[in-house]
Amino acid sequence: MKKIILLFSLAFIASCGNQTKKEVVSTSEHGHSHDKDGNHLAPHTENTIHQYAPTVALLNSIYEGDITPQQMVQQGTIGIGTVNHLAGELVAVDGVVYTIDAEGGIAEAPNDLESPNMTMINFQPKKTITVESITSYEDLTKELQKYSTSKNSFYAYRIKGEFKYLKMASAHKVENEDVSLFEYLDTRVMYTRENIKGTLVGLFTPDYLGNIVIPGMHFHFLSEDITLGGHLEDIKFDKLEVEIQEVNQVNLQLPETEKFRNKDLKQGAAPKATAKQNGK
Repeated sequence: MKKIILLFSLAFIASCGNQTKKEVVSTSEHGHSHDKDGNHLAPHTENTIHQYAPTVALLNSIYEGDITPQQMVQQGTIGIGTVNHLAGELVAVDGVVYTIDAEGGIAEAPNDLESPNMTMINFQPKKTITVESITSYEDLTKELQKYSTSKNSFYAYRIKGEFKYLKMASAHKVENEDVSLFEYLDTRVMYTRENIKGTLVGLFTPDYLGNIVIPGMHFHFLSEDITLGGHLEDIKFDKLEVEIQEVNQVNLQLPETEKFRNKDLKQGAAPKATAKQNGK
């Protein structure tokens, strides 16, 4: 197992806030009691994002890493990331890592796969809400932000059910390893599906941590029949439950690849997770 290089904790203040009528009280998984008001976090061991490679590495055209699926699932049960050389997206659901090809096709990740950027979380939600009448990605973002008790914490999400409409993208292998990330993102092909069942796993990262983890709302999808997936770009659904976990700690593991170890990393504004958020 590669050495974890950096560990830092984010203190946060959680305000009680008034809960809207859409919130439902339920029992969290893994035997943990449900916290109706969302005022308390689980212990740090249950509240850690494991981030392999900072976003700033992608911003510096470092598209090769050395973390494997076996190492990913040792760090969490759900996750989102990409394949070396951007040759596909990754989604982890229930402790299994899947690859998503450029057309959305799904396969269980082979043991020898490696990734340049992966985020894993041991998902243990403390709150479940019901969200209704979502007609866009912006709608979903605004609704979920109503349940954020801190502007500066991470939030992990899982949404299961039938989606009226999904617009997705996946990664295609870069031909030029030095192409800028922004230029590459402009070439991504989108695809859509209607009335599809499956699971969305996602993460909200505050902007001030954007050079560590991709900022904003970031979701990847896996269909119920494990035949289709993608990086979420737009969404519509009537009524679904959303499981939420607030996270206050991140472990950052630095790659041990030659390019990462030797390249001078230049800071820059990280792209948000969707084209719309980036003004496209």
